Amino acid sequence: MRHDAPEELDQQGYSNRSIYLPYLRELRQSKGLSQKNLGQLARVSPGTIYRLETGQRGAYPGTVRKLAAALGVAPEALLHGKRSQR
Repeated sequence: MRHDAPEELDQQGYSNRSIYLPYLRELRQSKGLSQKNLGQLARVSPGTIYRLETGQRGAYPGTVRKLAAALGVAPEALLHGKRSQR
């Protein structure tokens, strides 16, 4: 089950449910980072990065914010690609 269009949003506009990040791999690679490097920067495990990139699971809002900060992009870029980068 995909959560492309979350129904319930919090104050930052994120669902309180897990969110699939279709552009995570592309953004990570564009920054020249390995899954391990990104995990260290975002303080999440490399296994979590792998599962998010392969669509095995979605990220919770806090994880989305940590990944976006580590990549230097707006959180929306993880959902919509580079056109949302800051």
